[in-house]
Amino acid sequence: MSRPVYGRAWQRAESYLTHEMKNLGLSVQRDAVGNLYGELPGSRPDLLPIWTGSHIDSVPHGGCYDGVAGILAGMEAARLLRAGGKAYPRTLSVNVYAGEEMSRFGVCCIGSRALSGKLCEESLTSSVDPDTGETLREAMEHAGVEVERYADDFARRPKVYASLELHIEQGDRLEQAGIPIGIVTGICAPTNFYVDVYGTQGHAGGVPMDSRRDACMAACEIGLALEQLARTSKGEYLTATVGSMETFPGTPSVIPGRVRLSVDIRAIREQDKAKLADDFRRVAEEIAMRRGVRVVFREPSDDLPVHCDDRLRRLLAAKAAELDYPSMPLISGPYHDSLFLHAFSPVAMLFVPSKGGISHDRREDTSLEDIAKGTDVLAYALDVLLSRTGE
Repeated sequence: MSRPVYGRAWQRAESYLTHEMKNLGLSVQRDAVGNLYGELPGSRPDLLPIWTGSHIDSVPHGGCYDGVAGILAGMEAARLLRAGGKAYPRTLSVNVYAGEEMSRFGVCCIGSRALSGKLCEESLTSSVDPDTGETLREAMEHAGVEVERYADDFARRPKVYASLELHIEQGDRLEQAGIPIGIVTGICAPTNFYVDVYGTQGHAGGVPMDSRRDACMAACEIGLALEQLARTSKGEYLTATVGSMETFPGTPSVIPGRVRLSVDIRAIREQDKAKLADDFRRVAEEIAMRRGVRVVFREPSDDLPVHCDDRLRRLLAAKAAELDYPSMPLISGPYHDSLFLHAFSPVAMLFVPSKGGISHDRREDTSLEDIAKGTDVLAYALDVLLSRTGE
């Protein structure tokens, strides 16, 4: 599916979820960036709430479980808890965070980033969809989001007792181990670059090989150098990806005069990520000098990795054990909204297996049996957290 944030498919999905949440007896609100909150009120409004949820936007031609599984699991957990007839002192909020994917405006986790105070209002006009020319603010307005309330809604960070997020693994470690539940120990954070390589445009047949300042070949060497740096890194968990490469003017008979690379570097330790980013810049400059081209770096984001709350991790592991569901600890290479919710709440995540480790692809699949097991663990953990009255 393709469900870009603030697009028509995204709007229809939010409308559907609003309807379903109300059918579950939840009260629903939407904030100034389009985050949805479906609340099951507790008896003690003075106590901090418990949050769960994920996102509904997708990458182009993505799968139908990424993000969505966590929202529907949260809704089902709320249904089970409400049906049990138990009165909880704390409020449960099942949330739908806007724009977790980075694929439209060049900024990830729009909704959770705004909640954490890390999305300045000026970014709403400076972030642009390259395909439509629409600014982030304009897209919000076209989707019916009351963006004029931005300053009021995000004047301060919310206060939350705990946040739990269920998600598909987006890798194959659980499947390979035959284990249904992953307890996330930490979430890797991205540093994103755009690298523009400037050479000399020329005729494909008219410029001899030893006279060329070919931006494309330099860009290819820079990409391979990044791969080698990541492969030889001693970091605990580190990845580096060239996700896109655009050549200009992009014609078969023309030597490209400019190439733009997108670079994604992630790690579970900030120092490992920073070292790889510095090494990459240095090596790219060396390659550019040797080839007679020029490189320009732009860094739209550089976020910090997060380590999940130990007490919440132990709670999830204990509930999985009570249900006789084997579990294992995992580092999350993909980022999630929990990366930013950590700014104002203890966070924990649980993973359910992805068949074949496939995600961000239409072949993405997770069995309903595994999602049900994850939902069981989530509901049992929420039952404990919602019952607590201490600070």
